[in-house]
Amino acid sequence: MTTPTQESAPRDRLDRRRFIQAAGGAAAGLGLVACADDGPQFAGGAQVGTPAADPSGGATSSGSLTTQVDPRRDSIVPDLVRIADLSPAPADEPRMTIAPEVPAPVERSDQRVVEFGIEVIENVCEIDPANGVSTLVWGFRPAGETAITCGAPGPVMRARVGDLARITVTNLASNDHPHNIDFHAVTGQGGGAAGTTVAPGESATINARLLYPGAFMYHCAFGDVPEHIVHGMYGMFIVDPEDALPAVDHEWAIMQSEWYVGEPDADGVALFDRERLELEHPTYVTFNGRTDALTGDNTLQMAVGERARFFMVNEGLNLDANFHPIGSHWDLVYPEGATHPINTVIRGSQSTLVVAGGGSVCELVGYVPSTIVLVDHALVRTFYKGCIGLVEVTGDESPIFSTGDEGLAAAAAAEPEAAAEPIPENTVVMPDGAWDPANAETAYTPTEFTAPVGTTIVWRNDDTVFHTVTSGTASGSVGEPDGAFDSGRIEPGQEWAFTFTAAGTYDYFCVPHPWMVGSVTITE
Repeated sequence: MTTPTQESAPRDRLDRRRFIQAAGGAAAGLGLVACADDGPQFAGGAQVGTPAADPSGGATSSGSLTTQVDPRRDSIVPDLVRIADLSPAPADEPRMTIAPEVPAPVERSDQRVVEFGIEVIENVCEIDPANGVSTLVWGFRPAGETAITCGAPGPVMRARVGDLARITVTNLASNDHPHNIDFHAVTGQGGGAAGTTVAPGESATINARLLYPGAFMYHCAFGDVPEHIVHGMYGMFIVDPEDALPAVDHEWAIMQSEWYVGEPDADGVALFDRERLELEHPTYVTFNGRTDALTGDNTLQMAVGERARFFMVNEGLNLDANFHPIGSHWDLVYPEGATHPINTVIRGSQSTLVVAGGGSVCELVGYVPSTIVLVDHALVRTFYKGCIGLVEVTGDESPIFSTGDEGLAAAAAAEPEAAAEPIPENTVVMPDGAWDPANAETAYTPTEFTAPVGTTIVWRNDDTVFHTVTSGTASGSVGEPDGAFDSGRIEPGQEWAFTFTAAGTYDYFCVPHPWMVGSVTITE
């Protein structure tokens, strides 16, 4: 495949080869290699076309890993089922999607083997459609999804903590460069980078137990790692905790990243700009790889009253992200994307910091019909560099927000009546306004009461004037007491109680307000 390239200019600062020489074995552990005249080399010295052997030969120990990983009693790493006892995950279990879509949460409660296939693709792709700007993008797609020709960001992957993720990475033969993947969700050499290093036309597989839940970055870590990442080689891996997060109405994936490119040519193709990269001055900062990924026809949709969860990963390369929903709040935040229940969440946050190479899980509620604007609140990145997303909330107006005096009046008029306080058991209430003949039907609430012998009934006066509870009958204008019981004056805010020791029906009324009548039936 013929693709635009740009030679790296000579520079005095520490270059990749010198960094690798200085870092020694640590660089090899990341899958980093130096460039030589006879072509790129893999960690360990193997030539392109001969991938370095996985020391395990692709196998993983079948012994119990729990004590090997962390013998402490307070480790949050789950007890791991022996590999020999693991079954494959259901074939129809969602595993990979393209952002902003997220695979459905894992519903099973056991550990399984989960297969993932990822292909590396290299193509010229649009990053700023409004201005017709494209660049050379190296990225990832689900294996076999040939309709996907641009892979930045890569697929959103999902599994459950404790699962064995079996990940096969294939570098298409039409590509020009070796690549690999460092999964931040993976515990092992370079996050799997050394084991997944593949030249064009090759495949490699790693087998990794997922020890921690959360929202994790993955990225290429071959050769000049910064150059590979800023060409679009990144994605997200969601690892669900053992007990799934509470259900929400929507889940979306958002990845913030930076593009370091120069001026576009006559065809609109902008080449990688190394000087901008090293100065940490991105040309574009985007959500999900493009300036329009979450706007226009791609605007996210939710309704008033719904809750949405955002899995957010800051792919970098260089900048921290200041994730803010204009016109809303993060009702709940799992800081750093760490979703284990032992961790403390934050409620009611205005902005959440997401470091480069880190994540966050944030939730918001659609309280009012509006368009929520998702931004990096270092707003130059939003206004001038493309970091913007929209969430359209539709539904009925809400008194939570209004404009001007007329709006406030309309909001007040639209508010429902305050819910009545629940009446305690064996209690009759004389509500506010009980004195008014127009409210005679609810003057004693409940008007009729049935209870067994021995029950104590309490009458509570919530009105603004005194009342009585006097046994007998009333015609509406005058009452005739029968002497069975009489409360006397019950002042506002006071209560009176009476215990019924004999079965029967007891009518009663209020002496000063004889239109207030009630009845108690006592059963054996």
